[in-house]
Amino acid sequence: MSPTVLTINPSVSIWVAFGAGEAFTYFHIYSICHSLGEDKSLALPVFHSFTGCDTTSGVFGKGKKLAWETWKCYPDVTDSHGTEPLHPIRQWLSERFIVVLYNKTSELENVDEARLELFCHGNWTMEKIPPTKAALLQHSKRAAFQAGVWTTSQLTKQDRPSPEGWSWSWDDEILSWTSVWTTLPIASKACAELIKCGCKSKSGCGARCGCGARCGCGARCGCKKANWACTELCGCNCTK
Repeated sequence: MSPTVLTINPSVSIWVAFGAGEAFTYFHIYSICHSLGEDKSLALPVFHSFTGCDTTSGVFGKGKKLAWETWKCYPDVTDSHGTEPLHPIRQWLSERFIVVLYNKTSELENVDEARLELFCHGNWTMEKIPPTKAALLQHSKRAAFQAGVWTTSQLTKQDRPSPEGWSWSWDDEILSWTSVWTTLPIASKACAELIKCGCKSKSGCGARCGCGARCGCGARCGCKKANWACTELCGCNCTK
């Protein structure tokens, strides 16, 4: 419960109605906050936005229940969900939280190192490894911005900063704010030489690779599906 509410009215008692049908019930907010403790209660807005809400993305494949269990096993992360979530120490704690979220036995502290370990030695696909440090920073900014809106909701007029600089960018075409996912270049362009498909076709069509029916690779070619050109690592002759 917000300390501001208790300051205004120390005897306040807030209940929340939740559920439907036989599952409908009431939750006493003060009792929940008392059970969690002040630090964890104050960190809840950032935790909720960080793990995914209407305006921020979640962690792919990692739901709130798993994130909550990870939080209980790694209580130090409470500090990273405080009032200054972009502080260097809190950013480090967020990295460690993500590492533990993906691999609870890992002793690594750097999320990029965890990505490399899981990809190279864990045989995990790109979709199932942790985000890069650059992407995590942008995600943390969006989560902090949204949590800042929530934690000042009791104010008649919020004095919040522009979303610009908090991992949001204005799109003139759709007239809306869009997420800045990362500051790193697209992997298909930055690491094109590492991309390969598993095609076995040897017919190929040289420089015309990616031309649809004329290409030596079949319709299931990973490069063709992603609209990429085959590389020297590919098993086909498309680059020959």
